[in-house]
Amino acid sequence: MKAKLIKREDNFYSLKVDGIVMATSNGMLVDYKLSKQNCDEIFGVVDVEKLADDYFKSTNENSVLWRRIDYKAGFNKAMELNKDKLFTLEDMRVAYNDGMANVDSDGDCIDRPDDDFLDTITTLQQPTEIEVEIEMSNIYVVPEPLIDSENCLILKKI
Repeated sequence: MKAKLIKREDNFYSLKVDGIVMATSNGMLVDYKLSKQNCDEIFGVVDVEKLADDYFKSTNENSVLWRRIDYKAGFNKAMELNKDKLFTLEDMRVAYNDGMANVDSDGDCIDRPDDDFLDTITTLQQPTEIEVEIEMSNIYVVPEPLIDSENCLILKKI
C-alpha cells in the first residue's frame, strides 16, 4: 500500500494514506506507530551511534572507548559546523547558470524566472515528504500491514 511519509519540523514523522494520518512516531493516538529509526533511514538521517559502532567494531585496543567517544564528538561537531552548508559546489553552479539565463543583455533581471531556475531551486531543497510503501501480509484474504517487534509499521522507500 502506497503512502506519504511526512517529516515535521520537530523531527517527528507522520504517515498519510489518502490524506488521512494513519501512523505517527510521537505516540499520537492513531491506528499504528512508526519507528523513528525506520523513518530516519528513509530520509537519510545519519545515526552517529551506529556509525561509531561500525567504525570501531574490529578494534581490540584498550583505548577503544575513548576513541569511540572522540569519534562521535568529532562527527557531531562537524555536523554542527556544516548545518548551514546545504548545497554542493555543483548545485550552486547549476543554480547560478540557470539564474543567469534570467538576465537580459543589459544586465537587468527578467520579470519572471524561467522554469529551469525554479526547478533547480526546488530540487535543492530537503524533502519533507517521501513516497513509501507499507509492507503488507499476504496470509489473510484481506491483507494487513506488517509490524515489527516494537509494533511499528514496516515502511520501504519507493
